[in-house]
Amino acid sequence: MASSLLDLTSDPDADPGSTAQVVRHLTAWDRPEASAGALAIATLADDPVLRRWVRRDIADRGHAVPRWLADLHLATPAARAVELIGPFREADDVVLGVTIPSGHALTGVVRVDNELGARAVDGALFEHPIETVLHSLRTDDDPDLRIRDISAADARARLTAAFTGARLDEVLRTSTKWRSQRCIVRWMLSRFPDGGDATVPGRLDDVDTDELTARFLASPWGRPWTRGALPLLVERVLTSGLSNGVGDPLLWAPRHVGRLLDPRLHDLDPDELDLDRAPELLRDLIRYGHGERGVRVGLTDASLHAVDRCAPAFRTAVRRWDDDVTA
Repeated sequence: MASSLLDLTSDPDADPGSTAQVVRHLTAWDRPEASAGALAIATLADDPVLRRWVRRDIADRGHAVPRWLADLHLATPAARAVELIGPFREADDVVLGVTIPSGHALTGVVRVDNELGARAVDGALFEHPIETVLHSLRTDDDPDLRIRDISAADARARLTAAFTGARLDEVLRTSTKWRSQRCIVRWMLSRFPDGGDATVPGRLDDVDTDELTARFLASPWGRPWTRGALPLLVERVLTSGLSNGVGDPLLWAPRHVGRLLDPRLHDLDPDELDLDRAPELLRDLIRYGHGERGVRVGLTDASLHAVDRCAPAFRTAVRRWDDDVTA
C-alpha cells in the first residue's frame, strides 16, 4: 500500500512536496496503523529527513511499529545480482535482492526493454532469496536463456537509468501490480552501492551499415542481391535492423520481422524500388545473420516462419500503394 501511494506522489508530474504532504496527513490521523504507513512511505522514499521526522512523531504519540518496519532502512543488498539475457536481447531481466534485519529476503525481477531506450517496463517481487528465485526461473527449461552475474553497483546504475525519465504507463498499459511494486524496487536500489556503469551490456553503437551490406553481398546468401538497385534495398533493411534488440541488424526475432513487414509500411519507404522483394531478402538476411551470430536453428526457423506469415499482407500493401501512385 505504501509503495502504491508513493508511486502516485513520486510521479514526474506530481508536486515535489506531495510525498511529505501525504506522510504528514497520515500521521495527523493519530492512529498506530496510519503512523506505520507514514513510516513505510518515508522509508521507501529514501528520505532520511522525512523518516526521522516520522520516527519522532511516532515516539511523541506513544505509538509502536513492528521492529522489521522500524529497521527497514537498514536492509542490505544480496551478495549476488544477475541479468537474464535472451538470444535477441529485445528485453533483459535484471534480478537483485535485499535482506532486512529480521532476516527476511526480498527479490525483485525487473524487465528492461532495450528497444524502448532501456526503460523498466515490468517486473515482479518475491519474498524469497535471490538463489531461490533464480532456481525457479531456471526450471522453465529455456535453452536460450543466459544468466550473467553483474556487480551490485552496475545493477543499481542500470536500473536507476531504467527508471529515469517519463513513464510509459499509458503506452505500455503497465499492470497495476507492477505500478504498486516498482517503488519498492527503487528503494531496494538505494541499498546498493553507487558508482556503477549504466551501459547496456552488448549494445552496438555506431554500426557501419555500409560494411555490413558489403559483407552480406559478398556471402553466398547475398550474391543474388548485388544487381541493380537491390543493394540499396539491402542497406535499407539493415538500417531498420538497428532498432532490433541492442542494435544488431543481423539478429531478427519474429517480432522484428513483423515490424519490418508491417502492411502499414511504417518501417520502409513505399516508393523504394523492388520493395515487394523485401520478404525474400529478409529470408536470406536472416539465414546469413543468424549463422554469423550462432543462433540456434530452431530460433532461425521461427523467424523464417514469421516472414512467411507476414509476406502476403505486406506484398498486397505494396501493390496497393503502387496502384494508387499509378492511378
